[in-house]
Amino acid sequence: MSRRGASPDDPRRWVFNRLAEDYAVRPGYPAPLCDRLAALAGGPGARVADLGAGTGHLARALAGRGLRVWAVEPARAMLDALAAAPAPAGPAVEPVHATAEETGLPAGAFDLVVVADALHWLDPDRGAREAARLLAPGGALAVVTPRLADTPFLRALGERIAQANFKARPRPPPVPLFFSVAGLPAPAVEAFEDEVRLGPDALDAVLRSLSYVGPALGPAALEALLADARALATAHGGAAWRREIALAWARDPRSP
Repeated sequence: MSRRGASPDDPRRWVFNRLAEDYAVRPGYPAPLCDRLAALAGGPGARVADLGAGTGHLARALAGRGLRVWAVEPARAMLDALAAAPAPAGPAVEPVHATAEETGLPAGAFDLVVVADALHWLDPDRGAREAARLLAPGGALAVVTPRLADTPFLRALGERIAQANFKARPRPPPVPLFFSVAGLPAPAVEAFEDEVRLGPDALDAVLRSLSYVGPALGPAALEALLADARALATAHGGAAWRREIALAWARDPRSP
C-alpha cells in the first residue's frame, strides 16, 4: 500500500511494522562513518534529527558518541525494537513516532539532520522541506546511501533475488534533488566501506528484512530463496555482507 498521506497511527500502511524483529539484525553503520557524522553535527551535546530511524542502528551509534538524538520513525514496531535494544553509553535516544515529512519537532533546533538508508521511502519534496525547517543556522543535512558491493557472492544473490522479484532492482534515491529542494548547496560526497560476515540465521533475517523480499514474496517462494541464499553462501566461502556507503552532506549557509 502507498505511504503517501498515511498516518503513523495506521499500522497497516507501514510495512516495517512487520519487519522490525528482522530489521534489528541488519548490520549497523561503520565507526568511521558515525565519527564523521558526529563531527558534522559538532560533537558531544549536538542535537540530531534522524529521519526514518528504523530500529535505531545509527541513532544509538551517534548517542554513544555523546550526541542528543531524536529518532523519527513512523513504524511503531521499529521504535519498540529501538527501545528494547541495549541503551547507548551516551544520552538516551528520544523516540519520535512520526513521519519524516511531518515530524512535529521544533524548527531550527538541530545541528544535524540525517536520512540514512531511508530516502527512497520519503516524499523527496516534503521531506526536504521538513529537513530544511529543522536545521539550525549553520547546521548540516546528511544523506547516507548504502549499496551492496559487486562481489561474486552478492552478485549471485542479487540475481537470485531478481528472479524471485523483478522489482528488486530499485532506482537510486534522488539525493541531488533532496538537497536542492532543501535550499542547500550541492552536497559533498564521501565514501565508506563496511563488511560483516553473516551466519545462516542472520542471513535469513537480513534477507527477510528487505522490503522487496520478506513482505513481497509468498511463503514458499521466500523459503526457496532463503535456502538458495544459504547454498550460495556455502559455495562462496561464507556470507560476506559488504557495503559501499555514500555520505552526501551540505551545510546550511546561514550563520549560526
